[in-house]
Amino acid sequence: MVVEVRNSNKKEVRFSAFDYNQNKFLWKDKAMDESWWMNLSAVSDDIVLFTLYTDTNNPDKKATLAYNLDEGTMIWWNNDFSISSVRNGLVTGFSEKYGRRAVVLDLKTGKTIESLPENSNVAERVIRPQQYMNDHSYFETVQRFFTQKFNLLPLAALEYLEHESLIFISCYFQENELANYLFVLSVDGTLLLKEQIDEHLKGIGVDTFFILSGSVFFVKNKVELVSYKIL
Repeated sequence: MVVEVRNSNKKEVRFSAFDYNQNKFLWKDKAMDESWWMNLSAVSDDIVLFTLYTDTNNPDKKATLAYNLDEGTMIWWNNDFSISSVRNGLVTGFSEKYGRRAVVLDLKTGKTIESLPENSNVAERVIRPQQYMNDHSYFETVQRFFTQKFNLLPLAALEYLEHESLIFISCYFQENELANYLFVLSVDGTLLLKEQIDEHLKGIGVDTFFILSGSVFFVKNKVELVSYKIL
């Protein structure tokens, strides 16, 4: 089990790896060279993948770092790669350097896979939303829809995902302080779910929800893991 702990007051993030079979830490409270703008992305085949935000004004610009689970040492890194999913020794994601393009990396080496083996399965297990900041045209479209449909004004940023004929939107509203809500809508705009994820926020989050095995997951108020089955 790999744990990410963030201290918003100190702008500090630390990571620990715990072996629950042996009831001991493999490594604990590990600090990275980047003290805040990075997060845990995935763990697979004894490799831990981290996302590093290389431009704090543009969340699309990301790097990926791979660490050995047992020792907590770096194995490889890619300074232009955003992770979508990890499966069967392959890491799928996107490069943004020369326009957005799909890329597949070898989990063990970080090298680009130019041609996939026959019958290889790189389908996503964890499905994550795409984040759009308030200066993006997609944000403006969603903001206009929320204003007209619900008389609500999204602020700062939103996360958007279409899946199984449903639309998932995580966005922020001013309620004394910033509050984060998850909306689920049908393709015709019918509201199916509205739930507050967090409140009294000082800033926005990333990957505020995800879809796994036919369910949508999110952490509510930083302490409660909530899941809804997608029917």
